[in-house]
Amino acid sequence: MSNAENSGLAHWKNQRLSALLLIPLTLWMLWAFVALTGADYSGAAEFFRQPFHAAMAILTAGIMVYHAQGGITEVCEDYVSPPGLQATLIWLTRLGCLVGFLATVYSIFIIWQGN
Repeated sequence: MSNAENSGLAHWKNQRLSALLLIPLTLWMLWAFVALTGADYSGAAEFFRQPFHAAMAILTAGIMVYHAQGGITEVCEDYVSPPGLQATLIWLTRLGCLVGFLATVYSIFIIWQGN
């Protein structure tokens, strides 16, 4: 198997694994949304101050961002022809996903500190 084929297979497996991991995490997230319905900021902050819920939020965000970045990269590789534009879009996707994930972690950290 060539390097490119192996890389493609690894990407395919990673996308499937992250999709499977997102199933229970999405169920947790939906449950959290329902549990927080009607809650004000302090109620929601108290919810995310609990270590389990803070960890689940960060894990959900991390896997969601990883899955989205992989999928968008795949679309760029398959459908964007100019190599320079393709590389730029992939770079911007990675940057945007990193910023989104770091913003989530920072937000949970601020809430957890009681601010």
